[in-house]
Amino acid sequence: MAQISFRLAELAERIDGELRGDGEVTIIGAAHIEEAAAGEITFADGPRLQPQCDVSRASALIVPPDLEVSDKPFIVTEDPRLAFSKVLELFARDSRPSAGVHPTAVIGENVSLGEGVSVGAHSYIGDDTSVGDRTVVHPLAYVGPEAIIGADSEIHPQVYVGARVQIGDRVAIHAGAAIGPDGFGFLQTEQGHRKIPQIGTVIIEDDVEVGANATVDRATVSVTRIGAGTKIDDQVHVAHNCVIGRNCLLCGLVGIAGSTTVGDNVVMGGQAGVNDHVEIADDIVLAAQAGVFGNLEEPGIYSGYPARPHGEQLRLMALTRRLPKLVDRINELESIVAELRDRLGETGDDERV
Repeated sequence: MAQISFRLAELAERIDGELRGDGEVTIIGAAHIEEAAAGEITFADGPRLQPQCDVSRASALIVPPDLEVSDKPFIVTEDPRLAFSKVLELFARDSRPSAGVHPTAVIGENVSLGEGVSVGAHSYIGDDTSVGDRTVVHPLAYVGPEAIIGADSEIHPQVYVGARVQIGDRVAIHAGAAIGPDGFGFLQTEQGHRKIPQIGTVIIEDDVEVGANATVDRATVSVTRIGAGTKIDDQVHVAHNCVIGRNCLLCGLVGIAGSTTVGDNVVMGGQAGVNDHVEIADDIVLAAQAGVFGNLEEPGIYSGYPARPHGEQLRLMALTRRLPKLVDRINELESIVAELRDRLGETGDDERV
């Protein structure tokens, strides 16, 4: 396979940056500033990285306006990190398979496959399912009956897409994820746990990404919904009847219990947990391992268990660290009080005649 390369002047044009220095330098790859070698480009997003810029072996750098590079060409841009991500897109090889249905794939009746669809080996697509243009269903994936998958989406190996699930355009579902298994619904009876049938569905809107081994449960009777642009990390669990807003970020091992509503632009750090029937407003950030037990109505950063505004939580943590000294001080004061009582001849039981 031919090596990908770009002239530095061409890269500057593609990322809307200002070239400084020799634009004829050939760039064959991209790397972090500590690891970059000759022929590669890297980035620095602030003056704190000036020392690394001075010693980097990269052939070129992407830097903000307040950072100078003395011994090699560079590209100036207001957001070096964003610009570097665009460079990575240029060097990323297209790994999508060619269009067509593998002979070992099982295709049900009345299935609609759009133009340029790829269906991999040993995958299964159920009856009455629709798959949009240029979508890839990788080997060993399962797509249940009456499911709808939009255009330019990618269903990775060993993904489960349940019956009647709807997936939008430009959606990526990574290996081992389950979209639309039964929600966890049971009634406790004298005869044991009685299962509540889960007959709803899941709707994944456009431009969503679901990480490996994540689970989005189907609703009991209505819809579990993931809003457009939301990104879900590996091993996240979204329970039945939840509604997740647009452009949210759910980091690894987040767990959201049933019938919870999450607003737009919400970020949940790793291992954050949310109780059932909770409402979380727009523009809220939950720190890692935060535990939410009630509604959060004001935008801001929340942390701790239970989750509180981050500033309040920091004050509580500071006070908690002082507890051992406070206990020692209380013990000391009790000893002083007891000694004073002995000197005054009191019994210490506060009885009055």
